[in-house]
Amino acid sequence: MRIAKSRSWEAFRTGKEHGVWGCNRKRYGNWKPGERLVFFIENNGVAICEITGEQFQSDEIIWEDNLFPNRIKFSCSNVLEGKSGAELQASIKKILREGYGPTYGTLILFGTKIPEELEKKIEELI
Repeated sequence: MRIAKSRSWEAFRTGKEHGVWGCNRKRYGNWKPGERLVFFIENNGVAICEITGEQFQSDEIIWEDNLFPNRIKFSCSNVLEGKSGAELQASIKKILREGYGPTYGTLILFGTKIPEELEKKIEELI
C-alpha cells in the first residue's frame, strides 16, 4: 500500500479521468501494478485505488498547472468526500502517527510502501 496526496479535487479528478497520476520527481520507480494506492484529497477526501501500470514518462499535458512528466497508471474503486472522507482520512493518519511516529508524513511525501502491520490496520478501515 502507498499513500499519495492531491492538494485539490480538480487535480485528482483530472488524474482519475485519465487513469494516471503524476509528479515532477521520479518517485514511482518501485511502485508495482496491483499495489493498493490510497489518495488523501485536500483535507476532506480519500480515494481507494490500485496501481495498474509501471512508471512512465509523458509530455502529454493533462493538468493545467504543471506537466508532471513522471507518471503511474491507476484505477479507483471508491472515493469518499465531505464528512466521510475527512473522517476516514483522519483515522488513517491516526494509524500512521501511532504506528510510525510523528514523521509519518515522510511515507506520503516520498511514496514509501506502508509497513505491513500498519497496512493491515488501514485495510480494516477501508
